[in-house]
Amino acid sequence: MPNKEGGYGGYRRQPSDNNRRVRAPGAGGVRRADDAARTSGQPGRASGGGTGSIPRSDPRSAPYAPGPGGEGGRRARYDPDALGEGWVRPDPYRRPAPQGQGPGADAARARARARAARDRRRARRRLLVLLTVAGLLVVSGIVTLVLPESVTTPPSAVATAETALANRLVAPLPYAGGETSQGGQGIDWGAIGPARQTDTYTYTVAPAVPASLPEFGRVTTDWFSDAVFLGDSLTLGYLEYDIDLSGARVLAYQGASPNNFVNRTTLKNIDDVEEIPLDILAADPPAKLYLLVGTNALAGGTNDEGFLNYYGRLLDELKTILPDSMIFVQSVLPARGEALETSPGLSVEHIASINDSIQSLCAEKGCYYLDLASALTDDTGALAEEYAQPDGIHLTVKGYNAWVTYLCTHVPYDKDNPYQAGSTYYLDESIRSLLADLP
Repeated sequence: MPNKEGGYGGYRRQPSDNNRRVRAPGAGGVRRADDAARTSGQPGRASGGGTGSIPRSDPRSAPYAPGPGGEGGRRARYDPDALGEGWVRPDPYRRPAPQGQGPGADAARARARARAARDRRRARRRLLVLLTVAGLLVVSGIVTLVLPESVTTPPSAVATAETALANRLVAPLPYAGGETSQGGQGIDWGAIGPARQTDTYTYTVAPAVPASLPEFGRVTTDWFSDAVFLGDSLTLGYLEYDIDLSGARVLAYQGASPNNFVNRTTLKNIDDVEEIPLDILAADPPAKLYLLVGTNALAGGTNDEGFLNYYGRLLDELKTILPDSMIFVQSVLPARGEALETSPGLSVEHIASINDSIQSLCAEKGCYYLDLASALTDDTGALAEEYAQPDGIHLTVKGYNAWVTYLCTHVPYDKDNPYQAGSTYYLDESIRSLLADLP
């Protein structure tokens, strides 16, 4: 609509006597648009809003060139040619980004988050290391408290050549004595190590007695020089084949069973002389007794309960008349398959069950149990063919040799045992004398 002055496009500024004239360029001050229009003869912004009006600009943000009127002419126009290289005219309508926003602020925040994450990871690693060290210290303290003083106390810093040699030669034993699981008296499994211990070696002992005497070193047949072998026809083969036992006595009787020994039945020896085996033993006690009996009683399928009752009584009798002797009880041998038609009680399964019971009796009575069957049987558990006579029950010379070898490698440890040269615990005379001289 028309304004008060009759024009269009906005209100015209009312003339005033206080309006200052436009100063010459460089003289300072601000020139009003209506004054510039009157001076140059051109319509200004306030002249009715025509097409010739010039928009206002910020003289501080863009370069301007003088207009055609010179210093006193129209207002300088924006000159794009006067822009420097790379100069971008600011957008007067764009609002500035708030502080802390924009691409740069986002990158800074990302870097700050990454640094915080690294700091947290480092803190966790340091905590883990501290906890690990603390745990190790606690475990070390507990172990130190649990171990006996002989283990935690350091040995003497100075050791003589003699003690060093003794330490190199002597090893700990794999068995020990004590009460049995059945509550009976445990077996004295021999001395632990040499008679004298040094300040630089601690001997260890296993916590339990083994089920059977384990393999430990190897002695010569001199070990049997003060022994007696008691048994039936299987033991009699030592005499029949003249097997070297270094002077051991053999009390063996054809057809003997545990009840014959317990009842003190008169039996005939290999020379056809009648004798009572337990009376002979009581009159001249041996240092060691090796017992193998039961084949005759079990072959025909005797009552197992009655057999084991007699076997237990036999061990009691032997312990009574031989209180200072080492008693070695050998497991009953199974037969080969061809013998089972006439001797069904010697089957692999039946003999294995009987031997388990005999082993329990040995643990209860305090006798050494020897698993002889494991050395003379094949993969099926039956008597090995190479060791069996044609009857499938008795042994060949090769079988007796394997028997002696087993006995020589299954003896309780003692430093004075006659160990063979090359055996684990063999000591020659020079080393024996050296050990005897140790303080």
